[in-house]
Amino acid sequence: MIIDYGNQTVGIKIVFFGPAMSGKTTAIRWLFSAMDFADKLTSIENTVGRTMFCDFGTIPFHLSGNWTINAHVWSATGQDFYRSTRDVVLVGTDGVIFMADSQEHLLEENRASWSELMSLITDEERPLPVVICLNKQDLPGAIEEDRLRQELRVPNSVPVFKSIARQGFNIIEAFQILFQDAMRASVLSQSA
Repeated sequence: MIIDYGNQTVGIKIVFFGPAMSGKTTAIRWLFSAMDFADKLTSIENTVGRTMFCDFGTIPFHLSGNWTINAHVWSATGQDFYRSTRDVVLVGTDGVIFMADSQEHLLEENRASWSELMSLITDEERPLPVVICLNKQDLPGAIEEDRLRQELRVPNSVPVFKSIARQGFNIIEAFQILFQDAMRASVLSQSA
């Protein structure tokens, strides 16, 4: 959390993390479009439209008075070729939305990405709030939450939302919970 008293803004950084093609960019694009900020989103893509480095943009929430909370939303690329960029994107993060792919044959990719995320955030000074979107629930044979929790060893304290990013199903809900948790955790760490 970054507090700028001069401009009366609070900055919160939220990162979408997960394996390649799990729906991170789709979820972010849907989120920004639904909140009428599609023009505030930037994507660094390769020539075939895959995220090379990240997507990023800011969604402002105006509070009573003149204060604004800026949600700085980023995605970390899931492609292994760009693996070295993921820890850079996570610097200064206040919360993470992990996009898991519901397809059975991609459980290993989910497991590897979750393990990488846990290794990157365990050294943080304070625990980072994490929410999981179990994405692509509209596909036949989509795995259930219990299976994901078991395979990835996800603690019960981490909320899991069954989602369909291309339809926006449970994307705002997951974002809201993470945003609230990130604000709460950041405020507590500032007062400690």
